[in-house]
Amino acid sequence: MEPVEFDFKRDVVDLSFEKPILIDFWAEWCGPCRVLGPVLEELEKEYNGIWSLVKINTEEHQDIAAYFRIQSIPNCKLIYQGKLVDEFAGALSKATIKTWLDKQLAALEIETEPDMEPDDFDTLLPEFPSYPDQILKEKLKRFLELNQDHKKALIEYYKQELFDQPMAVIEALNQFKDQKEFSILIEDSPAIAEWLQLSEGSEIANRNLITARNLILNQQAQESIDLIIETVMKFPSYQNELARRIGITLFHFWGNQHPLTKENRKLFDMAIY
Repeated sequence: MEPVEFDFKRDVVDLSFEKPILIDFWAEWCGPCRVLGPVLEELEKEYNGIWSLVKINTEEHQDIAAYFRIQSIPNCKLIYQGKLVDEFAGALSKATIKTWLDKQLAALEIETEPDMEPDDFDTLLPEFPSYPDQILKEKLKRFLELNQDHKKALIEYYKQELFDQPMAVIEALNQFKDQKEFSILIEDSPAIAEWLQLSEGSEIANRNLITARNLILNQQAQESIDLIIETVMKFPSYQNELARRIGITLFHFWGNQHPLTKENRKLFDMAIY
């Protein structure tokens, strides 16, 4: 079967009356284009069809590139209802592009997440969540806007928010101190807060925990827990057993079935005892 030939009117203009179209102008010889392309494709999947990505090779479609006055690539233009909404150039970071997209979609009054009912929570939460996960935190925030009293969602949201605003979360949790579901989180939260606010010092234990903190904030959880276990083994009493308290909290957050718990909990327990 012959591939369908690209048609700008059909694939961009007409479709833009259904949803925003992000055009990615690129070429095979362009190094930054090869960096940006996979980022845009990943974002398109994460937004679940709210907008569509159309990639236009400037070598194959010079007339379209000329019409849009493309001077350099990569160059991205957002089209909605047949009109140019905004644009950016260069291989920007995923976080920067997401912020830009959210701003444009909000201005167009396009919801980035469908309304969710309480029963949708189990599909929202990954089988093995990461901490911190900014994308998941934003999804939980939107979910809670419609389901304010959903306790499991609140607990998961506070776990994520703890890595951004530890003291604010600890204060917010005070209102749940008489609710059993929140007891473990209330008990665990101070260890994460102390870890996040730990000042740099000269001790090896301090350097280990600072590095472990930076690793987990950059989604390198295995490397982080490795350093925490090492610190528990070599410097168990440092900062009122801070490494032990951090480790216990992370295992509570991940849960018994999480691969990180299964891989590391036994070694951690051996280090303690």
